[in-house]
Amino acid sequence: MKAGIVCEYNPLHNGHLYHMDMTEKAGADSIICVMSGNFVQRGECACVDKWKRAEATIKCGANLVLDLPVPWAMGSAESFARGSISLLSHFNIDILSFGSETENEELLHFCAKISEYEDVGELLKKYVSQGDNYPAALTKAVAELFGDKRAEAISSPNSTLAVEYIKQLYKYAPDCKILPIKRVAVGHDSKSINDGFASASRIRQLIGNDNLSEFIPPFMEKAITEGIADGTVPYKTDHAERAVLSELRQMKREEYSLYVTDESGLSDRIYNSVKTAVNLNELCEFSKSKNYTHSRVRREVMNLYLRIPKEFHRYEPPYIRILAADEKGLSLLKGVRNIPLVTKHSDAQNLDSFGKEVYSLQCSSTDKFALMSRKIGYCGMEQKKSLIIVK
Repeated sequence: MKAGIVCEYNPLHNGHLYHMDMTEKAGADSIICVMSGNFVQRGECACVDKWKRAEATIKCGANLVLDLPVPWAMGSAESFARGSISLLSHFNIDILSFGSETENEELLHFCAKISEYEDVGELLKKYVSQGDNYPAALTKAVAELFGDKRAEAISSPNSTLAVEYIKQLYKYAPDCKILPIKRVAVGHDSKSINDGFASASRIRQLIGNDNLSEFIPPFMEKAITEGIADGTVPYKTDHAERAVLSELRQMKREEYSLYVTDESGLSDRIYNSVKTAVNLNELCEFSKSKNYTHSRVRREVMNLYLRIPKEFHRYEPPYIRILAADEKGLSLLKGVRNIPLVTKHSDAQNLDSFGKEVYSLQCSSTDKFALMSRKIGYCGMEQKKSLIIVK
């Protein structure tokens, strides 16, 4: 049975190992991960580069790691899920395994179909018009119509993504089953530490300041330790905030509209705020409003800096970049025939025009990622790296 997992592994920790272990216990004999690359959905760079994270993922039990291209890795929950599930669908996965605040499959399917209820749509419009952002408005609408229990199921970040995954499965892989696995020990973005478990955000805070062996597997710890030693890890968006602010200050107002997914003035808010903000956190604080969460603004700021055309988020990834695999993972590639595979730079030369646009964007974004290292890295990392095979 082939299982798909959508992940960021920023960094890979014991909770992720538990997830993979439970997926195997459910009957999966192969695991295919589609992983955010050097930039993640919260609008920041990853703390460790995607090749090191992918190699650690294979050594920890997965068989194949696919790169989620930056337009989808940096998109909304809907775009993130569309990109991820469309890539996994090419492998005819039997189950999609994901973390969730609930293991109630019926409840998750209900939430995935909530937009089909006319009353929900009407209440959504009402709460958004009153100033609520979309997640808050949806939670209120569901609570009013169906009760707090069902509202709670869609209000957490994990469950929000789970619902989007299911909606995309209906389109791309309708026969695929779901395997929701309840988060253990600590919550999403929790600052607490519990019996060998810590959230990814807490671990990122500890990198370079504490021993991480209690919370992360040895292969991930080795990658982090080596990165600290060579001056690269942790990568942080703040390391390049002068470059980000400089780029955004030089862009013309009309250019902003090419990259910001703007419903009601967010493009103008960021454009005006960048003139007075002296760091990235201040820029996001100045730009956010009740309609726009801090993480949404942070994503849009990074989309601007990376120059990700806003229309890209609506499409599907045009190729599959393979980051790492073991022997079983390599055998899984033989059944993929209806989408180009990229394992090295030369493979990208055979892509269609849209594929080449996305690949070019990958190359430029990785060059900008190199500025976010503790020690500034070189250009061309994307072009020089090829598939990592783990024996």
